[in-house]
Amino acid sequence: MTKRATKNPSKVFANVLKQAEQKLLLEAGAAENFDHRGLKGGERTAALAEFLGKHLPAVFGVGGGEAIDFRDNRTGELDLFIYDKSTAAPIQSSTDSSLVPAEALYAVIEVKSVLSQDEMNKCMLAGKRVRELRPFKGHFIASPVDGKRHEEHYRCPYFVFAYTSNLSRDDWAQKEFDRTKLAANSAECSLDIVDRVFVLDRGILRPQIGAASVWENSSGIFLDFYIHLINFLTRERARRPTIDWTAYTARGRWVKLR
Repeated sequence: MTKRATKNPSKVFANVLKQAEQKLLLEAGAAENFDHRGLKGGERTAALAEFLGKHLPAVFGVGGGEAIDFRDNRTGELDLFIYDKSTAAPIQSSTDSSLVPAEALYAVIEVKSVLSQDEMNKCMLAGKRVRELRPFKGHFIASPVDGKRHEEHYRCPYFVFAYTSNLSRDDWAQKEFDRTKLAANSAECSLDIVDRVFVLDRGILRPQIGAASVWENSSGIFLDFYIHLINFLTRERARRPTIDWTAYTARGRWVKLR
């Protein structure tokens, strides 16, 4: 089996991602010039979307808006999502928002300037709606923890990407996990609805397994986010079948002609 890490990682690759992270943080700082909270969040979401649009494989598109399935279940507004643009253009799109089919949806990223209990509650509810979609008339499943492949089931991880947290640094990870559990209880859903919580100046939380990686130096958290995302996208795309668009249409009854 090929090792997934190396003792001598690429310095060039790491440096490119470090520069991208610094650019994100600079643009996050510039967003502070806006008085309106929504404008600040919009600027930070746009900065991340711009980076992903330039650095993900060309088959993937980056947008915001809603996802829909063949039963007309909708997610509601999502900050950012990644979809397979080579097989499915948005069903509808405008300057600021797109509507994509569940079969083309690969990942959702909610961008938060400051992560709070209220924001985590909103994320858990939104992630629950994503999990309720019926892609390919099946279901999105949580990240398997048993190492097994689950045939005819697909994944669409829901990431929370926050620039900082309103919690103190002292025992941050445990407190972040505690409020994630509160959010799951409030939404009446399982913890695995949220795949990972990235807080750029703190660390990474994996709610499903109750684990956290706390970083004394924030440099590297964005690299971890990008590597995890692109690894997932390339593996998941190989598992997905061709989209059968007839699921979204009504079909007439065929009769034999003489």
